[in-house]
Amino acid sequence: MIDLAHNYKRNIALLCICQAFILASSMTLITYAVLVGQMLAPSPLLSTVPMATGIVGASLMAVPASYFMKYFGRKRGFQFGALCATVSGSLAIYALYIQSFSLFCFATLLHGIYQAFAAYYRFAAMEVSPPDFQKQGISLVLAGGILAALVTPTITGFYNDAFGPFTFAGPCALVVTLSILAHLPMGLLHIPHRHHRQEDHEEGQGHHAPKANLLEIIRRPAFICAVLNGGGAYFMMSFIMAASPIAVVFCGFENADAATVIQVHVLFMFIPAFFTGTLIARFGNIPVILAGMVFYAIAAAIAIYDVKLTNFYLSLALVGVAWNFMFTSATSLLSEAYSETEKAFTQGINDTFVYGMTATASLTSGMVFATLGWASMNIINYSILGFLFLVTLWYIRQTKKQAGEDGELPATALEGEHYGE
Repeated sequence: MIDLAHNYKRNIALLCICQAFILASSMTLITYAVLVGQMLAPSPLLSTVPMATGIVGASLMAVPASYFMKYFGRKRGFQFGALCATVSGSLAIYALYIQSFSLFCFATLLHGIYQAFAAYYRFAAMEVSPPDFQKQGISLVLAGGILAALVTPTITGFYNDAFGPFTFAGPCALVVTLSILAHLPMGLLHIPHRHHRQEDHEEGQGHHAPKANLLEIIRRPAFICAVLNGGGAYFMMSFIMAASPIAVVFCGFENADAATVIQVHVLFMFIPAFFTGTLIARFGNIPVILAGMVFYAIAAAIAIYDVKLTNFYLSLALVGVAWNFMFTSATSLLSEAYSETEKAFTQGINDTFVYGMTATASLTSGMVFATLGWASMNIINYSILGFLFLVTLWYIRQTKKQAGEDGELPATALEGEHYGE
């Protein structure tokens, strides 16, 4: 058996570095995908399609990625995802060379596969950590985004001119470089893997475990609360973030101001990662989720109150903090919604929903801003917050009811069952 106490800190540090690489790669592609779309698309209406295909690729691969790693292990899954990003960046460069919009869209779709596998870094952090450090492990891995937010704009600026006359080929080359470098920390990971043949052997010895059942899983209160809060947090964040650069420029500020607002937002998405896990360990998942809702509400109020540049900074920073609190807590809560045999299926369904919400937000954000305006977008977030608040209250009631009936924790709280134990 692997000595987790000896290895978990190194593994979490390596996963944090992997997180920095994927976010730097994603930030680069998201920043330039729309610009390439404007340049190559046959119609201006299709300019956001390359960004959307990346999210669609991640959504489609969320469940397959989970099952791939169930059979072949986390490490091989992460490496396969990074390999897809290398191919993605290479195809993107070639698409720019031949001026092919459809090939560029296919390239971003492949990058979505990398994002789908990388989404499981946070689950891997739980699996390599001792039980009393799992929540902090999730949080610290997400902290890799801080490095990406600080360094990516500078590195991207250096790569912009790397390919001379081939516009935007430099950032695509950066995606290739980052995906290759990501193999270095991945190669050093030591994540325990319980192979499916081992499970089959145990079943043959009489150690039967129930198979994953979709209807049974999605009816569990912990699953409903975790998935809706995680997906809702991502929707609200993406909905506001995607439109904020347009809103900043529309209100008379410079493009550089819009870029800085996004950078501040990304920083505050991940700065709380240094203490969110500790807060969850001390107060629990639900109080931190509710705190995230409060931050979302304050952010919306600031955005509605005025459209000064300081309001954009404050609002987007608070949206970042709110996302971190809700998403980290929802990830932790999700671990209470499945058994060992149900893990791959449940995590895959969760991430499919999260990416689906992100894609929906990204695709509708610009249209809603153009038709309803910035203030109305934030009012829409209030309605989503109200729904999520009611869902969370329902979960609290269900948990107390179940605990009162059984005299113990609800049956969904299946903690401590992870691969490799």
